Amino acid sequence: MTNSPHARVALVGLGPIGVAVGRAVLEREGIEFLGAADPAPKIAGRPLGEVLPGAPPLPVDASAQELYARSADARRREDVVLLCTGSRLESVVGQIEAAIDARMHVVSTCEELSFPELKHAAIGRRIDRRAKERGVAVLGTGVNPGLVMDRLALAAAAACVRVERVSVTRIVDAAKRRGPLRAKVGAGLTRQEFAEGVSQKKLGHVGLSESAAIIAVGLGLPIDEITETIEPVIAERETDGIAPGRVLGLHQIALVQAGDERKVVLDLTMAVGVSDPADTIEIAGDPPVHLKVQGGFHGDRATVGCVVNAIPFVVRSPAGLQTVVTLPLFGLFPGT
Repeated sequence: MTNSPHARVALVGLGPIGVAVGRAVLEREGIEFLGAADPAPKIAGRPLGEVLPGAPPLPVDASAQELYARSADARRREDVVLLCTGSRLESVVGQIEAAIDARMHVVSTCEELSFPELKHAAIGRRIDRRAKERGVAVLGTGVNPGLVMDRLALAAAAACVRVERVSVTRIVDAAKRRGPLRAKVGAGLTRQEFAEGVSQKKLGHVGLSESAAIIAVGLGLPIDEITETIEPVIAERETDGIAPGRVLGLHQIALVQAGDERKVVLDLTMAVGVSDPADTIEIAGDPPVHLKVQGGFHGDRATVGCVVNAIPFVVRSPAGLQTVVTLPLFGLFPGT
C-alpha cells in the first residue's frame, strides 16, 4: 500500500496508554479524530484539547455511546474505535460489543482479546458473530501480546524449513517503566502479599498464555496442554528503594506441551533492577534462529505503535474477530 487510507478514529479510555495512543493518532496524516470518551470524573466533560493538545474542540464524553452517537448518521467503513481500557476480556466485552453495534471496527489493547479461543472461546465466538453481522473487524493487539513474544517469533520462523520448538525470553527492567507496571509486577511487596495478589489476579502479566497459543497455532505445532506459572523475584540487597527480602517483580513462564515435549516456551521477567534487559527469540529448527533485541522493545511506546499501525489493516480486513495471525504482517502505518 502506498497511500495512507483515510480513517476516522474514536478513542475510548484516557489512561496513560490511551493518551499516548491519542497523541500518536493526532500526528498521523489521513486520520480524522472523532473524539474521546472516559467516565473518570476528573476527565469527563473537560475540553479534549486539555488532555490531547491539538485535538478537535470537543468535550471528553462521559460514555462511549455519546461519542459514537455523534457520528452515527454519517457512519463510514473506515470508522475505528481504539479501546484502551482493560486487560481481561470479561471486563471489556460489553465495550467491544457497544462499538460493534455502532458499526465501528475495534482495535483494543485488551490482552485476552489477542486470542480469546484459549480462555474465553464462547465470548470470542459471540464477538466474531456480532462483528460479521455488522460488517466490522475486531483485533486485540499491543507489544505483548501482539508483537515481541508472538508475532515477531512467527516472522522469524518464516526463515525456517522446519520448526521443532520456539523459545522467547523477555527481560524488562521495571525501574525504567511507569508506576502502573511496577505495581502490576508487585515491586515492594512481601512474598505473602505477592502470592495474594497473584491469586486475586491483581498481579502478573496478562496474555502470556495467549502469546504461546498464537505461536503454536501460527506454526501448526501440536498442543496438548498450555500451562503458566508466576513466581516472585526477591531482592537480595536494597535495590531502587526496595529492601532485601521484598519483591522486585515477577518471573512468569508459559509452556505449550505436546506429550513430553515443550513446543513453545515463553519466559518473562519484569523486575526492578534486572541486568541485561533484552528480548530473545530462539527457534530450534532447520535452520536454527537466534534473534536478540538488546535492551528490548519499550513496552509502552511499542504498544502505542502496534495499536496505531494496525488501523489501516483492520479497516481493510474481512469482518469478524481477527488476530495477528490472520492479518497481514503489518508494519508502520502506510504513508508515514
